[in-house]
Amino acid sequence: MQFSIRELTLLTVSTLTLIILAASASAQFPYHPALPAPPPPSPLMYLRFTGPPGSKITIYRGADQGQIFELPCVLGFRPGYSYRFAVSDLPNLPRRVFYPSLEVRGSLALLPKMRNADFPAHINFTEDEFGKTMQGIYVKKVVTLERPDQALPIATKPDQPIEIQVAGSRDPVVEAAERGQPLVVYHVGQRFITPQELNALAIPGTVLLPGERVLGAPRHPPYLLWNWFPAYDPLHGPRHPSEFVTLYDGGDIGMPIGISRDRKLKGLDATDTVGEYTDSRGVPRVAVSNRVGLCVPRFILFRGEYALGAQVARLGLENRLAVNAPASAVGLSALMDHAQQQHSESVRSQLRLSGTFQSLATSVTGRVQGLEIKSSLKYTATVDAIKNKPREGAADEPDGPLVIFKWPEKSGVNVGEVVTFFLKYSNSGGQPITNVVVSDSLGARFEYVKGSARTDRDALFTTQPNEVASTVLRWEFTSPLPPREHGLISFQVRVR
Repeated sequence: MQFSIRELTLLTVSTLTLIILAASASAQFPYHPALPAPPPPSPLMYLRFTGPPGSKITIYRGADQGQIFELPCVLGFRPGYSYRFAVSDLPNLPRRVFYPSLEVRGSLALLPKMRNADFPAHINFTEDEFGKTMQGIYVKKVVTLERPDQALPIATKPDQPIEIQVAGSRDPVVEAAERGQPLVVYHVGQRFITPQELNALAIPGTVLLPGERVLGAPRHPPYLLWNWFPAYDPLHGPRHPSEFVTLYDGGDIGMPIGISRDRKLKGLDATDTVGEYTDSRGVPRVAVSNRVGLCVPRFILFRGEYALGAQVARLGLENRLAVNAPASAVGLSALMDHAQQQHSESVRSQLRLSGTFQSLATSVTGRVQGLEIKSSLKYTATVDAIKNKPREGAADEPDGPLVIFKWPEKSGVNVGEVVTFFLKYSNSGGQPITNVVVSDSLGARFEYVKGSARTDRDALFTTQPNEVASTVLRWEFTSPLPPREHGLISFQVRVR
């Protein structure tokens, strides 16, 4: 088949047009890979509500007419949502109904074997607080997860958290962020909301009621984006969630431990656990224990009150009303900062040969020119050879360091509970050591329980206060510690 020049030109132009159209079509509809699965929902934030005897709380979940519970009660909330509920039947305000609101911004990050329901934050409804709202005062509280290294040395209970009043010119959220991680923002003011509005504002699948075990998926995704993009140091990265729930104890933090020229222990800071001893050559030495962590979340409240400063009404041509915003409120704030550092230690173990086994046996048989001659020797039975244990304190045995191992009886507790700590000290060398002294300086969140110290060796036990309003525990043992022997110490602390 033959084509003319004109036909070949038209065929070439048509082919190029189809190629360009196909390329433009692929550019308009690019290929998109499958999107990754969404992350699992965050753990619930549990709140324990308390109030005067007989008071009630009504929870709306968007699919019912509201469920009424008598205080106290514990409820679970999904982070990333705001909630409205009703508080009623106060003894001195029987006909009044108040409508606080919550903004749940985050939750606890605990170990897999620990439950968030065991560590609820606490919100207490008081008639004095609601009485102020009736006078036009707006109250704002921030439930904050306190950083352990900045903790105040004040004893608390789960239902009696520390409450700090902030000045009216300061935002409680800003104050809370300087002391820990804000998790819940609580508002209450003078506003009436109908049950229909409360039910319309609620989102199903966001509130776990008492007695329920499973909470369905929420109808809408979270919409509070306040904590989604936090700022952090570009070199050190974001803070790990464990920093806000873990109390560390033991080891050597801060100034390094050492013996001065006058043979005094120096550098014993809060949370340090160390030992002093003298080796076989009369040289004073120190030993540092391992560092342990105890999960103890503690919540503190930052509260701000805002009153109406002035109100001016003017009647103009169009009957407009002008209102001035609140001026200021007065509060008090007193905080103290504490800084700590941490590093890990090492533990060494050795194994040696305990014995050998050797067996001997002989048997001979011979035949000469038909004359049968047999000879048999009784073979030796099995012989066991075991090397005796070296004599304690032998001159050829080297010195070894004092090893201190520390551990708590539990991995996580609530504030106000009592925890038992154990200290095992061992002589790892072949020579006896003398003048053994074990010192443990407790942190600000630990309060020593008097009379709880125990030891299996004779020791002189003393206590003295340290720089963080806690206690230094000291055991001075009266007898030498033989080679490869150990002792055990135990004591109890109450978590503040």
